[in-house]
Amino acid sequence: MFAKSFVATFFIALIFTSCNSQSSGVKNMGPDEFEKGIAKPNVQLVDVRTPDEFKEKHIAGAVNINIDGSDFEKQLNALDKNKPLYVYCLAGGRSKKAASAASKDGFTDVNNLETGINGWMGANKPVATANGEAPKAGMSFDDYLAHIKNPDKLVLVDFNAVWCGPCKVLKPIVTRQIKKNSEKVDLIEIDVDKNPKVAATMNITGIPLLILYKNGREVWRSMGLIDEDLLSGKLKEFAN
Repeated sequence: MFAKSFVATFFIALIFTSCNSQSSGVKNMGPDEFEKGIAKPNVQLVDVRTPDEFKEKHIAGAVNINIDGSDFEKQLNALDKNKPLYVYCLAGGRSKKAASAASKDGFTDVNNLETGINGWMGANKPVATANGEAPKAGMSFDDYLAHIKNPDKLVLVDFNAVWCGPCKVLKPIVTRQIKKNSEKVDLIEIDVDKNPKVAATMNITGIPLLILYKNGREVWRSMGLIDEDLLSGKLKEFAN
């Protein structure tokens, strides 16, 4: 009796899980699969980043609907819910939320670029800019590795972007601390939009991001805003 009850419960749970999985309606894709998908007719390609990010670079044919904009839901629902929807952002986080919202709002075919445009460019896929010029390639990962190897000083890498509010708040904190510790610490500032290969290889999923290196080896990292005393303490700790 117990065995029959267990089997019945198991299959009910399996069906429930399967239905939930299918009802999510979102397919996460890598750059190659995403590229094939958006090449098909009647596809709606949406960049959910900020307008500034979109102007910097975007996938050709995309429309910009900022997920953080006050009219995001209105613009999203103005699209055809019966046509395939392809969404992307910088690294996959915001587009995942947008894809989930679209699925809940009744879009029948929702596809998310899991790696974001950073992964797209890291896979050598083409992008467009507002003025039609191809964006510069930026720093290679080999260049990055060469920069962080300093036998005489610590190297602090600040990953940021011009559109990132918290990055702007963190910048003067970092600047002050580098100035105070200039004999012991070098600073490398990396705009993730202008250096997509490094951002993709380092799997940067959020900014601001600080990474501290000693003799080319990572010894500390912190994502988001931090207290200046904490940064000062870490620099002093690893400089000794």
